[in-house]
Amino acid sequence: MSIPLNRGAEGKYSQSPRSNGLNQGRSQKLGYDDPLAYLLQKRVEEYTRQQIIYSPGAPCNRLYLVSWGRVAVFGVKGEGRQAVTRIVGQGGLFGESALVLPGERQEMAVALDKTGLMSWTRDEVDAQIERDPRLGLALAQYLARQCVDLNIRLESHIIHKTPERVMLALIELAESLGTPREDGALRMPHLTHQTIAQYVGTSREIVTFQMTRLRRLKLLKYNRAFADVYTGAMVEMLRSQGISASASRSPQAASQATP
Repeated sequence: MSIPLNRGAEGKYSQSPRSNGLNQGRSQKLGYDDPLAYLLQKRVEEYTRQQIIYSPGAPCNRLYLVSWGRVAVFGVKGEGRQAVTRIVGQGGLFGESALVLPGERQEMAVALDKTGLMSWTRDEVDAQIERDPRLGLALAQYLARQCVDLNIRLESHIIHKTPERVMLALIELAESLGTPREDGALRMPHLTHQTIAQYVGTSREIVTFQMTRLRRLKLLKYNRAFADVYTGAMVEMLRSQGISASASRSPQAASQATP
């Protein structure tokens, strides 16, 4: 029998009864059935900031859940070149390739903060799918959603210039990692300009220039602890330039305006 994973008083995922409805609400927010409703409870392992979780030399062989903290997933190419393919926050899954691809993969995951992770081997996931096939469907829907999101990012890299790509990336990251503020911003924990540059596909210097520009336009506030992203105002600016953008993941986006 599966034990659903829900967020406790300290914001960490832990065991809780299926009947309390929290997973149902999360599934409705995601738009598809939530894999976390069917995964078994596991012990949380802690990782220190900048600790490598897996790498091409020690490839991923588990599916991971972020109980707290954040993880950056990198694609690693020749000569050590790295691009951030995803930044995974609390409640997010990563390491999905271990479920479908055998052998070594050119991928690395690093804890951006002190981070707690649950994990399951492929055999454990397969056994749970046999007990409850709904997990298999939920994972298939989750993987499909990840593919769609990645395609959207690739299209953005091809079609848009760097200033627009930086704005679109900040909107996406704020919606997935941020929490609402009274002034309409989404506040996300600090990300270095280098990490954002690797996520966007440009240089750190260009990201610093663009973020300074957005701060002057009062679309962004940031320091070494956090960044406040005014996603609604950014979306409106992009739309005025003929660029389609959405802040739909943010419930307050429709009422946001430039501060």
